[in-house]
Amino acid sequence: MDLPKKFSGTLKKKNSGEDPPGNVPPAVAVKDRSLIINCSGCRFLPDPCTAECIRCMVSSMCRAGSADKVVLRTGRDTEISGYSGKTIKDTASVMRWSVSQEDLRGKCKTCDFSRRRIMDIVWNSFPADTVSEARTRLSGKTPQGKECEICVLRTRRALEQIESGLEAIIDSMAEKAGRTHR
Repeated sequence: MDLPKKFSGTLKKKNSGEDPPGNVPPAVAVKDRSLIINCSGCRFLPDPCTAECIRCMVSSMCRAGSADKVVLRTGRDTEISGYSGKTIKDTASVMRWSVSQEDLRGKCKTCDFSRRRIMDIVWNSFPADTVSEARTRLSGKTPQGKECEICVLRTRRALEQIESGLEAIIDSMAEKAGRTHR
């Protein structure tokens, strides 16, 4: 699956100093059907065409809940709405149902094939196409046991659904732009 070039933004830093340790999610709130993201502490410029902003908007909406538009709050707010806002909303929906909410127990905590670890591969690098990377990881030597086999099977199905969902979103974007994707 090839994601459109629009999703491959450039890394823009506000300053040339060292990156702060850790990656702290921005403060978000949903108000009047708008997702407001406070970008003031971010180390990147708020440019909604970059991969970093797309990843942040999608993950913020996944955490805070759905909204019709996104407001990137800085000294000068940037609003994302219409088809672009719907795309963020639809992608956040795909992310929300695909990420396991269960606490890992026992050997699952250290398993490289657990659904949480596989979904981390997919979503931590989004919008880069990492579904194939996650699928490759699952095709490796998986742990033995009935529970593990069921878990890997469910995770493979989730990857197929993610790919299908993202393809539908991309096709919809292409249709709105008057182009064909594929």
